[in-house]
Amino acid sequence: MSIKKKQKKNMSSFPHIGEWVKKIIADKKLTQAEVARKMQITPTSLANYFKQPSLQFRILWDLGLALEYDFLTELINYYPPSFALNENSEIVRELKEKTQLLLDLQKEMEIYKAALGVKK
Repeated sequence: MSIKKKQKKNMSSFPHIGEWVKKIIADKKLTQAEVARKMQITPTSLANYFKQPSLQFRILWDLGLALEYDFLTELINYYPPSFALNENSEIVRELKEKTQLLLDLQKEMEIYKAALGVKK
């Protein structure tokens, strides 16, 4: 199997970025003209983005800022469940810390319940 065919096969869950952007604009009840004005582009240029299955990072970045929407973090949801996230990422570190805190608090609650004689 060629590399391009393999990549296409593996990209099946990749979101159509243009359609996704269009949906976010609609969800936020913004007009295309408003968004285009914020991005300092023409409404026609913005409309052309909607047709694109993929966008350059800079365009997605600018769209995120104009829409006040975090496309980059949400893209994580499209990774396969077994995909290892970047351990050096601030959000991944924070998530691990919060998860550990939650586990510690659950243990602490169990200890208090046992001490008070509260059944599970």
